[in-house]
Amino acid sequence: MKIIKDIKLNIDKEEVLRYQGYSKKRVKKLNQNILRITEEEINRGYCLFKPQGIYSLIKIKSFASEGRIDLEGGHTFRFTKPIIEQLKGANYLLVGVVTIGGLLENKVSELFSQGEYPQTLALDAVGTVAVEDFSRKVRKLARQEVIEQGFKTSGHFSPGYGGWEVSQQKVVFKNIPAENIGVRLTKRCMMVPQKSLSWVIGVGKEIIIPSEEGNNCENCQSKCCNYKF
Repeated sequence: MKIIKDIKLNIDKEEVLRYQGYSKKRVKKLNQNILRITEEEINRGYCLFKPQGIYSLIKIKSFASEGRIDLEGGHTFRFTKPIIEQLKGANYLLVGVVTIGGLLENKVSELFSQGEYPQTLALDAVGTVAVEDFSRKVRKLARQEVIEQGFKTSGHFSPGYGGWEVSQQKVVFKNIPAENIGVRLTKRCMMVPQKSLSWVIGVGKEIIIPSEEGNNCENCQSKCCNYKF
């Protein structure tokens, strides 16, 4: 198990605009007021990030029937068939949780209560971009560690995305002491703070479909997402 802190985050302004619904494909000429607010909230966001991540390498006991993977320690993940296909050849799973903390979402709530709706939308988008950037960097570190040991890695998969049941968050949290970085799970399997992400990555010398870090949209199966390029 490893805890990661003190990684510098880089906020891509175009990504923040995209999460607000202002992708280049949709908007040819951006309203200057929206651009100004976005830049201001990016600057504000940098003062509110408290990024922490935790991950661990868990040995796979067996690939069982009906999309089940049994882990050493007695826990079982249930994956969709497409994910199982991409995990073929894995001997381990990298399981991780990352967060940027709760300061930003507290500020988002404050701005909303004050009726500052454009600022609320922009700062919330900043938080989304920030946690994704941090998650990508932590995954890169985790991947590098196992690659240096001669392993290959699969793509990453998160509960609630690509058809994978959000209830599988419970298994993630049974394998990772996420409370050590200030993240807890609600009864509905939502993470608190909200700007947190969890994921698993297959690890093995015989991974059938190896993967490197890429665009966040690449593994998503949604055909009608408002945020895709």
